[in-house]
Amino acid sequence: MHSHQEHNTLPQPRPELAPDEVIRIQLDALRDNNKSNDEGIATAFNFASPGNKVYTGPLSRFKQIVRNPIYGVMLNHKSALYEPVILAGTVAQQRVMVIGEESQTVIYTFTLSLQREARYRDCWMTDGVSVDAMFWLN
Repeated sequence: MHSHQEHNTLPQPRPELAPDEVIRIQLDALRDNNKSNDEGIATAFNFASPGNKVYTGPLSRFKQIVRNPIYGVMLNHKSALYEPVILAGTVAQQRVMVIGEESQTVIYTFTLSLQREARYRDCWMTDGVSVDAMFWLN
């Protein structure tokens, strides 16, 4: 589709995006990731909060993290089931069950926070993704 797009044309955090929309943008991007340019991984990285990027950045390092077996299930996954968002002030959490290409199934918890810095003011961004459970469906 858009194989020659620059990374700066990929989706970016915007104040009008709700937490569940941010998570869906990230997971849809990872599902549709193009191995030749990794635009899906780059899109997910765009929504990593500045604090998250301290640990997961730069993009080259983030790509390695996403490709490890625990998170790699998100890449080109078959389906995702979203639980309701839990909101507590400026923090949001959502559990998502992701079914991977080989039917490996992982329940992730996404934690987002409302940003205060000028560049991303009032944008929801992902602070972290933890693994709650990992199993295989036959």
